[in-house]
Amino acid sequence: MENRIKHILLKALLMPVMAAISALAAAQQSDRPLIEPDVQPQPVTEALIDTENFEIGVVTGFMKIEDFESSFLAAGKLTYHLSERFFFEANVGFAEGGETSFEKLGGNVRVLSDEEREYRYYSANLGINVLPGRAFLTENYAFNTNFYLIGGAGATEFAGDTRFTANVGAGYQVLLTDSIAVQFTVREHLYRIDVLGEEKTSMNTEVSLGLSVFF
Repeated sequence: MENRIKHILLKALLMPVMAAISALAAAQQSDRPLIEPDVQPQPVTEALIDTENFEIGVVTGFMKIEDFESSFLAAGKLTYHLSERFFFEANVGFAEGGETSFEKLGGNVRVLSDEEREYRYYSANLGINVLPGRAFLTENYAFNTNFYLIGGAGATEFAGDTRFTANVGAGYQVLLTDSIAVQFTVREHLYRIDVLGEEKTSMNTEVSLGLSVFF
């Protein structure tokens, strides 16, 4: 009788211990995935901006000069990168104004001389990279990209006068290597002009493609 009582007491003491061990084993087993993934990381080569902060580039495209047709545009830029997000940019561009509709209909009427049709602008701008990303050429090679906003002020020489000019735009940059990049930019240049009569705000659209080098 005494042995039976001891057996019952021992069994009562061991049951909670066995239950705890079983629960612990079940928890560890639940944390283990049923299927072990066989995923091997693939190395990706990507172009990164060089450690230098300066960037110099050439730009080509067209400038739509309000009332004076569209013109081929040639420009240059010098950029200083304050950080990965912000940058300063100085620009100079050259274009040529065409004929107005009044000149085309008026025969020998000339609103501007050939010299006055030369279009030149200078600007100093602040830009911000708002959507950095990547563009994949292949599964093993990627280009870093930046979508940026830019704006600033400067001057435009046109129609025999120099005019204060504000500009605002956006662009998309692709880093081909750690020191070479291409960019596509759309920009609006705004200044006051009164060549055709009443003074108004002239809106001149620039669409350009550029190639730049970091140094």
